[in-house]
Amino acid sequence: MSSKEKSIQFFKEFIDIDGHQNGMFIETVSLENPVLLFLHGGPGFPQYPVIKQSGMGWEEDFTVCYLEQRGTGMSYNASTQGDITLGQLISDALIVTEYLKTKFKKEKIYLCGHSWGTFLGSIVVHRYPENYHAYIGIGQMGRHFESNKDTYEFLLETAIKKGDKKAEKDIRSVTFTEDFYKSKGYQRILGRYLNRFGGGAKKVGYSNWQSLKDLFSCRHYSWKERVNIPKGIFASYDALSEAIAKSDVSLLAPKIEVPVFIIHGVDDYSTSYREAKRFYEKLDASSKKLFSFNNCAHSPFIEDPNAFRNILQTEVLR
Repeated sequence: MSSKEKSIQFFKEFIDIDGHQNGMFIETVSLENPVLLFLHGGPGFPQYPVIKQSGMGWEEDFTVCYLEQRGTGMSYNASTQGDITLGQLISDALIVTEYLKTKFKKEKIYLCGHSWGTFLGSIVVHRYPENYHAYIGIGQMGRHFESNKDTYEFLLETAIKKGDKKAEKDIRSVTFTEDFYKSKGYQRILGRYLNRFGGGAKKVGYSNWQSLKDLFSCRHYSWKERVNIPKGIFASYDALSEAIAKSDVSLLAPKIEVPVFIIHGVDDYSTSYREAKRFYEKLDASSKKLFSFNNCAHSPFIEDPNAFRNILQTEVLR
């Protein structure tokens, strides 16, 4: 029986943390399911609508909580959120974890992050392993500077291979430096070529416009929350980009005392496969597995949802 044929229980909730309202969507077909907290990427980019469009159906296996991190979408409120810092987001994730454990009467939950969510999630599970059954990292981050060096080289090499002289000239016009995260030129060529060359959100078939359409057409958002989505994306990136660019997740989370499952697209150049593999190899974990998805880029759980869910059922839940 598919998730469409089953009755999905849906909750839209807000939790007050120091006077700031943090929003979340929760879905499940059974309140007896194990609980999974999903930390979205970006930073500041809510992913509930996009994941739902994939039809993956993991709410059959888990009670899935899609937390919109402080400053994101329905958790955006400039007057109460204060400065968005890594420390604050770590604290928020821990408080939400405790809330979910209490609400669903669980001793532990699962933690899953995508992209920026793996940066945050790795640190949370490293510091507070007693709360979690396992950690699932999709599009795992490592060293963001080195990852973006891989990205720049991928863009240039792909333009050359394609014989696209115009793209090659455009990419060569941008010098990659340690301040890449502040470079408008670098952001421009990322936006222009990364998805087009198959190294971005999906290897094929990704459209920025479709992604925005999915977000803004999601019936569970109020109009105010929809307006706040782009505000949150810009505010979160501005607040966190430097810290992300100058960090090495393998140093921030060198040991994780729960089973770890890293799921990564081989053709991912948003967070490069090479850096994800380096993080995996350096990680000291109670157990760990790396699943490499061929013909996938940054979103293997959306690009190949059946294979992803099979890993959840046969590996993670086992």
